[in-house]
Amino acid sequence: MFIRNLWIVSFSVALISSSYYAWFTPSIISRIHDIFSSPSITKAQTSLATSLSTPPINCTSPPPHTCTFYSACLESHFHCGPEGYPLGFGEKFCTKFNMPQNVERLSTKGKDWMWTTMGCLQRALVSELDVPVVSSGLQSSSTEDVCKALEDKAFSTHAPCYLSSGLCSLSLEDWVVIVDIIDIKTLLSSWDAFEGGVDAGKGCLEFFSHKFWRTRGM
Repeated sequence: MFIRNLWIVSFSVALISSSYYAWFTPSIISRIHDIFSSPSITKAQTSLATSLSTPPINCTSPPPHTCTFYSACLESHFHCGPEGYPLGFGEKFCTKFNMPQNVERLSTKGKDWMWTTMGCLQRALVSELDVPVVSSGLQSSSTEDVCKALEDKAFSTHAPCYLSSGLCSLSLEDWVVIVDIIDIKTLLSSWDAFEGGVDAGKGCLEFFSHKFWRTRGM
């Protein structure tokens, strides 16, 4: 209950702050209704988007607008399996955001934020490829420890990448789309994901507080 209430408070603050940039006009309310009424994305559609990803890449420089880095580089190196961070979170949500039907739901500024964040999250993990991993046909406790360390590192980059890419200056409509794509259940099912969301909300609260006092000349 505490976690649920904390998320609701943090997210509410972030949404209220975002309204500084986008007022609740009838057209926006209608748009929000359309967003949550949109058809859900099937696993088949996600698989298709993944199959259209670019071929093997230079892992030290993930190409923009792609998600191949997670499977071709991180998973190939760490072998964390379908539930590990590379495939179970990184590639999954990168691919989900990258699907045409989701890209089209974002404003121009929202799209710029998405592409910038996507690149930031991948580049932040390039150095992790230097971590030695014991090759084995079976998941060992050592592999699990390394994969957990990778997951912790990855989630620690979420809030900084969201914020540095301009999350706080997005419109309310874009915020609604982003939350809909991620799905609140995802945030509540993982402490690391939840913590990243809270940190992003706190970052935006500080951003708007600074902006408010600056406009008042204080």
